[in-house]
Amino acid sequence: MDQEEYRRNLNSFSDKQDRKRGSWTGAIAIIALLALFGVGTWGYYQNKQLTALKIQTENQYNRAFMDLTNYVDDLEVLLAKSLITSTPKSTSAMLEDVWRQANLAQENMGQLPVSPPILEKTSNYLTQVGDMAYALNTKTLNGTSLSDEEYQNLSKLHGYAVSLQKSLHGIENQINAGKMSWEKAKTNAEKSVSVAKTNDPQSSAIENIDKNFQEYPSLIYDGPYSDHMLKEKPLGLKSNKVSAEEAKKLAKKFVGEDKVQEIKQLDSNDVGKIKTFRFSVLYKDSTDEQSAEVDITQQGGQVYWMLRNRDFGKDTLTMEEAKKKASAFLSKNGFKNMKDTYYQKTDGTAVICYAYTQDNAIVYPDLVKVKIALDNGEIVGIESKGYLYNHRTREIPAAKLTIEQARKQINNKLKIISQGKAIIPTDFKTEKYCYEFLGDMDDRHFIIYINAVTGAEEDVLLLIEDDSGTLTM
Repeated sequence: MDQEEYRRNLNSFSDKQDRKRGSWTGAIAIIALLALFGVGTWGYYQNKQLTALKIQTENQYNRAFMDLTNYVDDLEVLLAKSLITSTPKSTSAMLEDVWRQANLAQENMGQLPVSPPILEKTSNYLTQVGDMAYALNTKTLNGTSLSDEEYQNLSKLHGYAVSLQKSLHGIENQINAGKMSWEKAKTNAEKSVSVAKTNDPQSSAIENIDKNFQEYPSLIYDGPYSDHMLKEKPLGLKSNKVSAEEAKKLAKKFVGEDKVQEIKQLDSNDVGKIKTFRFSVLYKDSTDEQSAEVDITQQGGQVYWMLRNRDFGKDTLTMEEAKKKASAFLSKNGFKNMKDTYYQKTDGTAVICYAYTQDNAIVYPDLVKVKIALDNGEIVGIESKGYLYNHRTREIPAAKLTIEQARKQINNKLKIISQGKAIIPTDFKTEKYCYEFLGDMDDRHFIIYINAVTGAEEDVLLLIEDDSGTLTM
């Protein structure tokens, strides 16, 4: 073989080797790209699942906190009323409600992701309010009036309730403004980091709750204490049982099948009188952050609770338009003969309370709360707990006095604006048929309930009215 032929063979061999190396390099690159794509897809899926879980957890904490705030609001008003009631019977009714609200507030506070020592004094306060209310209720129930010292103790309890109320509403404002994250508070608790040692503004807000009770005295009282509430069997549930798959279809139908991109079951709530299936709903053309959660009852297949997260635009609906849309929505979903009572507007939405009506009487225990977006009229929330626990057809007793006779029972200083009939709850077990009078005194509106059978004054409510809505206290 001459030298020229040897060079040709050598070059040919080198070309083959280059092509072989190129082929292996391309294969490795493809494998690497596929692996990278797989890791990216897995990471995206995991991140999506984590985001959904965080939203779900945050919603649960927000729900517990809002309930806590509502119970403390009620507690403050009831304590104020107990200081001005004129008979032991009236005082007893107020104190029974104080005991109930204190226990419910305590229960919801225990669901927050805050380590126990942080709110220890607040917890002690709620415990003592419940204890004392129970003891004094036992006394006044027998017709014995409170002593001056007992009234002084009630007055002190009321003062601390006002302070607690202000702190809770301060945190509520942070939540509504998007400045408060329970997930971060939970992380701090898991790391056993004292809130007092952090510089986080939202942690400081939680710490400030307990500061209301730095000088809180120990009150001495007699009487038993119960840490649970007796609740009646839910009366508004239908008799049929539904499976998780059936409940999923009902949730999709409730939200609107044309709106749903994806719906999946989160968990089941098998605790309590009303058991539910919970679902996460992702809307079409929406992000995970704009999803909704829906609870469907395992018995009856009824909507227990729903809440959607999304940003709200400029108001385009009047309150009358919002009420009509919400009323039509309730009727379409099986809530018949409902009348709007009170409402509150906040951050582009309105929460409207609807009560069942029977024979022209407003049945307040059968309550449904509807949250409607004022930018487009979308229903973004509903809570039907009161309705599901209490709804049924009543046997309304015959009135033994006319509405005119009942009206004469009212203090003549109150200027009557309107009147009607109502059924009001008492202690979770009984109801009373009353005449309802809305009146005005000193530029403040009050609602008085006179028993249509006995003529007794059953309750007095203060009506709170401002640009944001109409509520009762």
